[in-house]
Amino acid sequence: MSGDSTTSSQHATDPESVILGNGGSDYAAVEVPTTKPHEEFSAEERRAAILDIITDVGHPSRLNQTELAERFGVSQPMIHKDLDALSDYVADNLGDRHELEIESVFRRSIQGLLDEGEWRKAARTAKEYSEWMTERTDLDEIQDELEFLREAHQEKE
Repeated sequence: MSGDSTTSSQHATDPESVILGNGGSDYAAVEVPTTKPHEEFSAEERRAAILDIITDVGHPSRLNQTELAERFGVSQPMIHKDLDALSDYVADNLGDRHELEIESVFRRSIQGLLDEGEWRKAARTAKEYSEWMTERTDLDEIQDELEFLREAHQEKE
């Protein structure tokens, strides 16, 4: 990985990527500083930056924890804790880690198509992503309703 600056506040300005959490930090909505040295990032800013990096590279396994530790001026165990926190965040907000991977692949695909001037293909891919997110949200709502009905049924018994 290079020592270049992390992407600016892509998550803070992109409404699709703002994922509401249930308690903890919403790392996808945190604005990553572009003028502040990486070593001065708060834990929340560092984790948001790492989430941006994961999105850029496409998968958490492509990260080098030693390089991240050096980049952010923290220990490798701290980076490991950051990745665990991000994994928990993703599990709480997206269901599980593979959904973050799917989101990342969609975003990279769309960006690649736009970079190549394939506007219509990018639009179709964006539409498919939107449909996938809608279906996922619908399934979450159905699961919540089923859980509510189960609990109501158990209280009756």
